[in-house]
Amino acid sequence: MFAYVRLELRRLGRMPGLLIFAVLMPLLSYLLFTNLHGLTGQDKDVAATYTMVSMAGYGAIGALLNYASGVVVDRSIGWMRQLRLTPLSPVRVVVGKGLTAMATAIVPVVALCAAAVAVNGVRLDVGQWLAIVPLLWFGSLPFALLGLGMGYLATAQTVQPLNLLVYLGMSIVGGLWLPLDAMPGWVAAVGRWLPTHAYADMSWQVAFGGAPTGTDVLTLAAWLVAFTALAVAGFRRSVRSTAGL
Repeated sequence: MFAYVRLELRRLGRMPGLLIFAVLMPLLSYLLFTNLHGLTGQDKDVAATYTMVSMAGYGAIGALLNYASGVVVDRSIGWMRQLRLTPLSPVRVVVGKGLTAMATAIVPVVALCAAAVAVNGVRLDVGQWLAIVPLLWFGSLPFALLGLGMGYLATAQTVQPLNLLVYLGMSIVGGLWLPLDAMPGWVAAVGRWLPTHAYADMSWQVAFGGAPTGTDVLTLAAWLVAFTALAVAGFRRSVRSTAGL
């Protein structure tokens, strides 16, 4: 599996446009959200920190979904057929691809945190940074598996619209664009159980002096299991269809 991961990392290095898009859009959104509302003093500090986490998570999720759902291309060029001939089990193929996808998530996380410090003067304790950056990076793993599942199950014509619908829907309802408190009650009730909210809330808690809650951790873990099952099922289905079974 590690040889497979190394191969996928080399392939990732040939797609610089993916990382540019994953960083540029969230970065521009962050700068707009935090500098166009005329906020000053403590209100601006709170908004800058809160939005840093939101947009870093938004960028990481976007990078993961775009890269992982690209497996639809692998299917079209016969890569799935080749993997079927290797000793790799479906679970190892999915995990290996997911680990590779994680390399794309760290870039927007670091870029947004750096912009928050350089542009908006966000100041956190060393311990907070050492918790937030790993939480935003490793906590995004479920979305890599979600992207893989969509890539294995969707077609070349439907994967991008599906990807965009899931990405924007989960981000908006999960509170990455607006706090859930600013949304209608029923939307907030749904959003609290989405992986996007649990993922970002762990870092929000740390950024404002708290700690990740057990509810957030368990919610994200449950979605990780569900998305892993989806990705494995999608890979198996893709292999069977490629083999003509």
